[in-house]
Amino acid sequence: MGKQRLGIGKRRSKSVEKPESEAKSSGNYIDTFVKRMFGRVLVFSDFLVNYADAEFLAEIDLKKIMPAPTHYIGQKGDERIVDLVFQCPLKSGGNLMAVIVFEHQNRSLKKIPRKLHKYISSIWDAETKEGKKVLSAPYFIVLRTGRKPHRGPKPVMSDSLPKGRNGKPLGKKVEIDYDVVDLPAWEFDQLVGGPVLRLAMGILKKMLEGDEDEWPEALLPLREISDEEQRIELTKELLEFVANAFAAHNRRLDEAMLSRALKPIFKDKERFMIATIFEEREARSRAEGVAEGEVRGEARGKVLAILQNRFRKVPKATEKAVRAMVDVTALQSLAVHAETCQSLEEFAVVLK
Repeated sequence: MGKQRLGIGKRRSKSVEKPESEAKSSGNYIDTFVKRMFGRVLVFSDFLVNYADAEFLAEIDLKKIMPAPTHYIGQKGDERIVDLVFQCPLKSGGNLMAVIVFEHQNRSLKKIPRKLHKYISSIWDAETKEGKKVLSAPYFIVLRTGRKPHRGPKPVMSDSLPKGRNGKPLGKKVEIDYDVVDLPAWEFDQLVGGPVLRLAMGILKKMLEGDEDEWPEALLPLREISDEEQRIELTKELLEFVANAFAAHNRRLDEAMLSRALKPIFKDKERFMIATIFEEREARSRAEGVAEGEVRGEARGKVLAILQNRFRKVPKATEKAVRAMVDVTALQSLAVHAETCQSLEEFAVVLK
């Protein structure tokens, strides 16, 4: 794959400090991106074919892979699996649950063994409750996206358990094996798989390397997609991710530079396509803003209506404070207090 590089936007000055919420928002857009891209059955299957164990692949029916039912994943917050889980029917009967665990930063894999025990226990509990006699076998792949590849032996559960005088773990070891795939160790010409899989991994790699200004190489697989409509829709989806990534760093996409970057892919149609993308983003943002404003207004109105119904007259300072609130969740909580408080003075204390 070619080594052509095109700049997009201006590199952020190193002197600009990141806002306190940046790490959290960055994680959110990365989580959303990987789940949206790798959550597609075709992309997930493509990833397994190219990066999973050959013995495992020989036993499953790739044509029948499907996302795991939600009740396999668990409903409670302490059980819910936040990574991707797919049900892979075995050729010999039964199922195998394939789970991709995403590690986005330079973290060690120390917590992975406990996480995997928790995941498969949740799946087995759900299957037992629905009367399955043969439970699903687990297959775990940890996809690391840290800047440095994992080195040394993979952490195991016994690392966290007591050891005897001879240094060996006490009790019976209960281990779950897993594969580790290191994204940062790859170069673009080493990425394998179909164009959508390589696009997903390439964009992810560029963003997590902090190399947002130079990512045309990651877009080059778009040229392999013959269906123009699919190619355009996929580009929109990828640019949505890039735009969110830039926003998390207090930046925005530069349309002129973006047009030059996409010209090798779309030739003379990139200007019209990019204009359409930005118009759609602006229209969607306006619509979301209006909808959010309506919900916020209804929540404020509900709080004030409860207070007026219970205490007749609401002090102007209290009304002003309620109308100034923008957090819908906080307003909903405030409505509960408005219904249960014994006086306006008590409500005012909660309001502060």
